[in-house]
Amino acid sequence: MKKQKEFVVRIDLESDKGISEGLPKLLELFKNHQVKGSFYLVMGGESNLFEMLKNRGELKSAGERSIKLWSLKEKLRMLLFPRDFVKKNKKILRRILQEGHELGAHGWKHREWTRNLDNVPVKKRLNQIISKYSRYFQRNPKSWSSPGFNVNKTVLNELKQVGISYISDFDEFRDYEGLKNIPITLCGKNKMPFIEYWVGQNKTDNEILEIFKKEIKNKKFVSFYLHGMFEGRYKIDLLEKMILELKKQSFVSKKIGEDIQ
Repeated sequence: MKKQKEFVVRIDLESDKGISEGLPKLLELFKNHQVKGSFYLVMGGESNLFEMLKNRGELKSAGERSIKLWSLKEKLRMLLFPRDFVKKNKKILRRILQEGHELGAHGWKHREWTRNLDNVPVKKRLNQIISKYSRYFQRNPKSWSSPGFNVNKTVLNELKQVGISYISDFDEFRDYEGLKNIPITLCGKNKMPFIEYWVGQNKTDNEILEIFKKEIKNKKFVSFYLHGMFEGRYKIDLLEKMILELKKQSFVSKKIGEDIQ
């Protein structure tokens, strides 16, 4: 039996604008093209001033964003009046599950996980995440992606204890501590999101699409990730062209928390 070609789109939701402005566009796009997305949500909202100062280190496992998405005014607002963007946007977030997509967890506070994981009380954070997720979505998450792909053995052990079955943190298909990893196969340097990376390299949408076509040629499995904050708000047209190209080449849409062939 010939193996079908499959693709995964992973979307990290880690900002208020990414959810309130980017998510509706993504849901509409996926609905129009019968795509099932794998969304990953930061459950703790924005970091406050104290948390920003405490977690000032550099990203250790993924590239720093070169595209500036927040104004100085917005940055000051986040520091002084941080939002719980899960609570604020619970209605649109619930649509993810209602429309048949996957909604996994993506840490508690993004910054502490990417810059200060060694000092994160992992078990406590995961219990916070599971408790809040259950309260808002009436179920527990089954999949997980670590902010910045920043993960260690403690995290893997604790994820299994709270009922996580699927992760998307490593570069190959295999089990890690009993967790099934679905890799991201297509990204930029230092694991940057594919579209964002090439935009940062001053490539046009047409040039990025041509790079994408070459990358997926003769592949049986393609997976890439993006953010609601950037691609969801500004690059929907390009993302649609990429999805249409995948469909043209007979790729089938899959979620991370499914049995990828």
